[in-house]
Amino acid sequence: MRRLFYFRYTMKTKVSSVKIILGAFDEGGYHLFLNLKINGVKCRFLIDTGASKTVLDKKYFEEKIGKKHMKTVKQETTGLHSSTSESHFGKVKTIEIGQHVVKNYNIAAIDLGHVNQVYRSAKKPKINGILGSDLMLKYKMIVDYGQLKIYLP
Repeated sequence: MRRLFYFRYTMKTKVSSVKIILGAFDEGGYHLFLNLKINGVKCRFLIDTGASKTVLDKKYFEEKIGKKHMKTVKQETTGLHSSTSESHFGKVKTIEIGQHVVKNYNIAAIDLGHVNQVYRSAKKPKINGILGSDLMLKYKMIVDYGQLKIYLP
């Protein structure tokens, strides 16, 4: 059935795919990761379909893009295990997901230190950001767990 769906889907649109990295955790849990490029620099992102916004680690943003390109807004932001009264946003020139390029994207910048602490404790590589549902919905991405790929029309 999955192959039939994929065949019908690809007949209507040109589709590219990107490999997903499956990270196994204790007690049968998994996280999905994706390598992409921000302004031409390779980054590791967590795929989180439940995240409303794609975010870049604030420290990474400041170091690689520059603090002067970041705007602070008084806005409540809530994530898993954290909440803050300030939000940070900035524009990245490009987000490259495989062959697909998103240009001039306003991205949120948040401190992902608590997430990376969990990964460090589990002896997993750190992440530079989180791919959220905003980009996934806008570009109609399909997560294929069986093939461990994301498809982008």
